[in-house]
Amino acid sequence: MGVAMVRRRGLAALFGAVVAGLSAPPADAERLDALAAVVGTGAITCYEFEQAVDTMIRQLKMAGSPVPPRPQVERRVLRAKIDEQLQLQRARQLKLKVDDDEIEQAMAEVEQRNNIPAGSLPDVLRMQGVDFADYREQLRRQLLINKVVDVDLRSKIQVSEESMREYYRKYLANPEPMREVRLARILLALPSEPTPERVERARRRLERIRRRIIGGEKISALAPLLSDGPRASSGGDLGWHFPGAMPKPLRKFLEGPVGSVSAPIRLADGMNLIQITDERWHKPKVGKPYDEVHARHILLRIPEGADEATRARIRYRAEQIAQEMKKASDEEFATRAKEISQGPSSERGGDLGWFRRGEMAKPFEQAAFSLPVGGTSGVVETSFGLHIIRVVGRRHVDPNAFEVHKPKIEQQLRALELRDQMPRWLASLRQNTVVERRSCGVAPDHTPHHASGGRSAAPADG
Repeated sequence: MGVAMVRRRGLAALFGAVVAGLSAPPADAERLDALAAVVGTGAITCYEFEQAVDTMIRQLKMAGSPVPPRPQVERRVLRAKIDEQLQLQRARQLKLKVDDDEIEQAMAEVEQRNNIPAGSLPDVLRMQGVDFADYREQLRRQLLINKVVDVDLRSKIQVSEESMREYYRKYLANPEPMREVRLARILLALPSEPTPERVERARRRLERIRRRIIGGEKISALAPLLSDGPRASSGGDLGWHFPGAMPKPLRKFLEGPVGSVSAPIRLADGMNLIQITDERWHKPKVGKPYDEVHARHILLRIPEGADEATRARIRYRAEQIAQEMKKASDEEFATRAKEISQGPSSERGGDLGWFRRGEMAKPFEQAAFSLPVGGTSGVVETSFGLHIIRVVGRRHVDPNAFEVHKPKIEQQLRALELRDQMPRWLASLRQNTVVERRSCGVAPDHTPHHASGGRSAAPADG
């Protein structure tokens, strides 16, 4: 599972992948010590390698996909494990670490996304025969790889204002329905300056794979074994795309029907084979403009079951605070909120951010939307307690405007660029690291992994 290829959105999938990778019978002592490969300053044991091979075979069977001969699976898995080692060693070079708090947060998100009661993940893992300590270590590795990608790739990706506006004009500003296609691909990565012979070998290999897909084999079953792409372990699935947003060499092909398989296409990241696996018609949502308010508040809670005298005392205090805050600056209001507010926003000076109608309790909403910027309310009672509200700002929002869509557009364009850069980055790590393969009965992998003249024949594709 290439968690380096995704940000936290993949934690639910990560749960399944890590569990699958750890659910295996114990190995004998010799297999624990034997090495499948030495990668730079690290190593891959025969035990973890064979675990990963068995996992991939199980996943193919569960998906109902044809299972290739084991040697072919072994070649693919060995390459994936080598890539994992390369990324972990890069993390050490950068002195990156994952602390316990980050692991705990990731596990909490795994529980939430998989509808597991809070704190129950260790029990769920034990029921599936997974050692919790092993799970934590695998999760730590995956989070560490994600940090490496952040430093080496994500942080350096720049998306121009012009490209975001162009995307908006083409796909969001026009209310007419537009076709989206779901794509899958098999990528054969190429170095930055490949020889013509290397390019031709990749092209011929993809032609053979293309004939297999046209003959009825599923690209989703072939991609985990043959593709160098970051989504290979997910069947090569690239998700949904507008054809016009894809690289120019693909656009004509993407006008074809579902099931179409492209000829080999050379792009920046290597030689690609693309299949259109599904289609849908996207109609941009046209929303009505609305108003938003940015507010702070000071909250005084009323204890459950409080008697009338207690309630009166708390209200009197709230009215005094409201009177004091009428002439206070926003900075003074924020300071006072930090000191005395009993709500979760107190650490932020009572800042509630921007909200629209329907997002707050009705009495709170009515008071906030009736105040001018800089205005302070009297005491407002809701089920949470007694509030004093300060309006910091007001704005009119057009949900169809570029500015509203801009963060999501930027995220999409950055993800596309990361997907293109990832194979080249991995290739550069391989090029600069010496890899020594040992014997676990592994079928030879003839893919070069180091700069000093590795064998150049591509691995067989079936």
